[in-house]
Parts: sequence; C-alpha cells; structure tokens
Amino acid sequence: MRILFVDDDVDILEAAKDAIESYGYDVITAKSGEECLNKIDKADIIFLDIKMPGMNGIEVLKEIRKKGRDMPIIMITAYATVDTAIEAMKEGAFDYIRKPFNIDELQSTILAAIEDIKFRKIKDFYAEGDAIEKFKHVGKGIYIARQPMEVEGIFIPLEENLKARSVEDIKKEIEEKIKESKAILFLNMEYVYKEYKEKTRELLEWLDKKAAANNCKLILSAKISSLDEKTKQELQDLIADIHLGILTDSISNYIRRRIINLLSHGEKYSFTEIAKNIGIKDNPKLSFHLRKLKDEGVIEQDRDKRYYLTNMGKDIAGFIEDIKKNKLRKSGNILWFTED
Repeated sequence: MRILFVDDDVDILEAAKDAIESYGYDVITAKSGEECLNKIDKADIIFLDIKMPGMNGIEVLKEIRKKGRDMPIIMITAYATVDTAIEAMKEGAFDYIRKPFNIDELQSTILAAIEDIKFRKIKDFYAEGDAIEKFKHVGKGIYIARQPMEVEGIFIPLEENLKARSVEDIKKEIEEKIKESKAILFLNMEYVYKEYKEKTRELLEWLDKKAAANNCKLILSAKISSLDEKTKQELQDLIADIHLGILTDSISNYIRRRIINLLSHGEKYSFTEIAKNIGIKDNPKLSFHLRKLKDEGVIEQDRDKRYYLTNMGKDIAGFIEDIKKNKLRKSGNILWFTED
C-alpha cells in the first residue's frame, strides 16, 4: 500500500512518515493541496490535513472526487468539530483523525482503509461475453493456451511436442513477457488442472501476484462441461480460493473457509465434530482459526458451546458459493469464465 500524507507542517510530515513506514507501508508526502493533486496517481490511501494555506483539505477532497478517484481519504484536523467532519463525510471522506493523533490510531485507521479497498474490489460484477472478447477489449497482452489463436497478443504454449510443458518453463516465459502486458489470458484451465493437479494452485497464485504487480488483468477460462462432477467442483473451489485471497484475514485462510462451508447448511457443530468433519487433528490450530472467526463476528456459539454462522457468516458463505457458480466474477485483477 502506498500512502500519501499531506500536511503543511514539516515536523508532522516527518513524524507520520517514520511511523507509517515502520509498519511496512510506502509513504509519499506533500506539503500543500496543490502538491497532493499532483501526486494522487501514486497513492492508494490519502491522509489529508483540513487546514492548510492555499487549497484547504475540503477543497482538495472535492477536487479528488471530481477526478473520479475513489481511494480512501482520511482527513486530519486539529479543529475536529462535528461540522467539518460531516462536511468531509458528505464529500466522500473515508474517515478523519484528530491532531495530535497517536500511533495506534494511525495504524488502525490504515488497516480499516485497506479493508475498505479490499471490499471495493470484491463488489459483484457480472458481464456477458467470453474470455477472448474480454482479452481483446483490454488490449495488449499475452495469452496462454494449448494452441495459437487469431488474436492480437503474445502466445505462450501449454504444450511442447504434444506434451504438457513444465510449470517452471511456463512461469519463466511469462516472467520474460509480462512487463508490457495489460492482460493475461489463461485458456484451457480444465487441461491445466488435469495435467498439473496440486501444482495448479501454486501456478495461479504466482500468476495472480505477477498480474497485480504489473497492473494487468488476469483472465481465466475453462470448458467445465468436459469435466466430471468431482473435477469440476475441485476446479471451481480452487478458483474461488484464489479469488478469496483478497478478502479479510478472517476468511483468507482455507481452513477458515472450510469451517464456514461446513456450517453453511445451518447445522451446529461442536469443536470435536468440526475437527472430524474437516479433518484437522491439530487442536491448537483449529482453536486459533475458530477464535479468529468468532472475533471477526463470522461465527458464534450457543449455550452448549456448539458453533454456528452469524448473519455475517451466512453472507460470506453465500458469497463463496456464488463465486463458484457465476459465469463471470471479478475480484481484484481476476476475471473467471466457465464455458458450459
């Protein structure tokens, strides 16, 4: 995450930069509203002082929103009246903090803003068409398939001499050609899963990170009608897992997703029953994940200490199921098509 911190007080800028960088984030600074507007393209999150000479923070906020930029903007003020806070919120501010702010508050505000970014990325998005048309629309890119197609782009073959290439060879060629790409089209996912099995997850997670790092779309396509029901379910679960990696920490772990899936049918389960059903023998590990889900409000316990999904948990379970079934779902950089 790149954070732009805007304040006309140099001492505050330096202190904030040191504090935020200590948490592992990249920090850009600006001393005025005008400088902020020149740097917004480099930022994911903005901390913006309300009272500054020249353009004040509210004016800068309005200008950013006029430009159509939707990143979280946290207002900073030593004059935190209800009126200024409400005005900032009406103009689209994500939150505000007061001077002098403490480091814990700064960190929690950043984490909340990151969560907001993640959830914006997983808003449902449906579209008609197919993977190849989407690839053409995005523009310049590479495509990975068994056979070359009549489409503009750099072709990376899945086969060599009628045999599946190694995952390492495919990754190496992608690495060499990804830098100038706006999109990566990965066809024949059903073939990939049949050939590579357990290596498929590793390949897709690696490819998702590469696509994100190079700011390009990852488009996946499979002819699931050619698969038996078991393989079809496994592939859809795998794609769902890749999508859900950008969700909150409470459900980004596959064990927690399995717990949610188990509880999604409405039954209540004890600790022992959950361990047996999802095949976990490590009690401390299961305790950790159950506690995490409970802390996040995803599950709860009844008087008999049996676990069940809360309303939030039911919504998450529904989302997980939808992401497997829908013809197209967009999450972050991934577009997932299935050809029935």
